[in-house]
Amino acid sequence: MTTAGRLAGTTENVYGVTVHTFKGVPYASATRFQAPTAVTSWTGTRDATRFSPAAPQPIGGPLDGLVPGSYSGPIDEHDCLTLNVWTPDPSAGSSRPVLVWFPGGAFTTGTASQPVYDGARFSAEQDVVIVTCNYRLGALGFLDTRTAGGVANCGLRDAVAALEWVRDNIAAFGGDAARVTAFGESAGGGMVLHLCASPRARGLFRSAIVQSGATFNTLDETRAALVLDTVLAELRLSDAKLLADVPVADLLRAQGTAAGALLATVGMMPFHPTVDGDVLPAAPVDALAAGAAAGIPIVIGTTTDEMRLFLDLSGPPPPRDKLCSRVGRMIGADAERADGIVSTYEAALATTDANEIWAAIFSDIQMQVPADAMRNAHHAHGPTYSYLFGRPAVNPLLGACHGIDIPFTFGNFVDGWADFIGLDARAEATGRAVRDAWAAFARTGNPGWPESPATMAFGRDTVDDDPLRARLSSLAK
Repeated sequence: MTTAGRLAGTTENVYGVTVHTFKGVPYASATRFQAPTAVTSWTGTRDATRFSPAAPQPIGGPLDGLVPGSYSGPIDEHDCLTLNVWTPDPSAGSSRPVLVWFPGGAFTTGTASQPVYDGARFSAEQDVVIVTCNYRLGALGFLDTRTAGGVANCGLRDAVAALEWVRDNIAAFGGDAARVTAFGESAGGGMVLHLCASPRARGLFRSAIVQSGATFNTLDETRAALVLDTVLAELRLSDAKLLADVPVADLLRAQGTAAGALLATVGMMPFHPTVDGDVLPAAPVDALAAGAAAGIPIVIGTTTDEMRLFLDLSGPPPPRDKLCSRVGRMIGADAERADGIVSTYEAALATTDANEIWAAIFSDIQMQVPADAMRNAHHAHGPTYSYLFGRPAVNPLLGACHGIDIPFTFGNFVDGWADFIGLDARAEATGRAVRDAWAAFARTGNPGWPESPATMAFGRDTVDDDPLRARLSSLAK
């Protein structure tokens, strides 16, 4: 089945299309804190009917339960670098677009085997090949251990290795190696954005889709060293070389406590890709501005209410002056400028409710501003497209929060997602619109609407001219 050996997968009928599925296919192996080594062969026919274990990750952590479908299955440090393939026709000679998915989870949780990422419906409906990939997470994936003989960015290196496997093997599954689209949501979208910035990934994909994954959280060497030192302190170790022998469970506990200790200095997601001068020469916004992804069409978008997932908006709104002070502290603005920002949001949202205004400002600062910066950085070097996903959750306090788009992307409203989003005919239509756009983009490099600043509003199915411009302009210095 592949250049690596034969695979025994499964088939199923999906909307009248026979979809062939191959699960748990190894693309690489890796020693702890070292770059991955490609898996090039195995003996006989490999069973590809079951998913592999996930990369080591905390089970039941602070992110668990925020959205449906948190992973609770087996983990294995040495058997997690695998991928899964769904294809309508695995025969050589066919040539379908390929979409390679990197799952999210704050770079510390998640796996390609979650039921919501099942690629059967997407593959059958759009006549494309779907690939979902695991990569190393947390300290094992993103701790910078170069001073101890390791490498930085193990997880990002894994993603490059997965794409190399796709390049070398996807033709045997009916896929076109020249029409590969990398896509992902949250940290998975962040992985895609960092792949766009990496010279190691150049030529491995033709186009990219970043779903709620653009941030300014890329680490520099100073902050990466602080993360390493904090993990060592939590483990009471004086030498980073000793990390190679720390039991996985102990390392996971240490990364959890270290993340809390680092919040004030490094910020959210301290286990994150690092500028290392090798696989990642520059942070994405700088790399894109310098033309690192020149010629690659990129879609970068968000949900409309990203950070409401992480905010408690059930209490009484604070007084306006308190809101202004909070905004000023967050962005380093004086009282006059903070007041002007709040006034802009009051007008844009047609409300004086401080909770609603804070949710919008916080979401924009954390997600919309970086997404806009990435689009602007790439715009001179390649086709750049924008979208907003606006279908809300059933809970009105959440709105169209971070992660709400996940089940729509694959058409799998499972594990509680149907109740979470209020599945109905309109929701199904919105999901179909997303998949139609992503498949068209994989085929042609155009999702079906004009380039940025035009913005597709999924959920309303309209194209607006950068509907958040006034809000984002008020935040710009």
